[in-house]
Amino acid sequence: MNRRRLGAGEPRFDLDGTLCVLRDNLGKADAFITVAEDLIEQCWDGSGDEGDDDNSVTRRRNQVAHLVESAKLAVRAAAYAGEAIASRRRGA
Repeated sequence: MNRRRLGAGEPRFDLDGTLCVLRDNLGKADAFITVAEDLIEQCWDGSGDEGDDDNSVTRRRNQVAHLVESAKLAVRAAAYAGEAIASRRRGA
């Protein structure tokens, strides 16, 4: 039986995978921000409030807050992926 031993080599950097993470997180952030902008327009200009109670407006404002927070997290993850790519290119 011929078995090769794998060395305890350094983990390989997955550039393609990291670029995908970067693109995915930037896309998520863009989507979250776009939807949040639409909800902000609805909540603060009064459109769509016909017959709605205060709970509906509060609920939409909470949705905006969650979308903005999710966008922030996606941007942070994209920034982290970008920094990983940059440090790899610098040879760190």
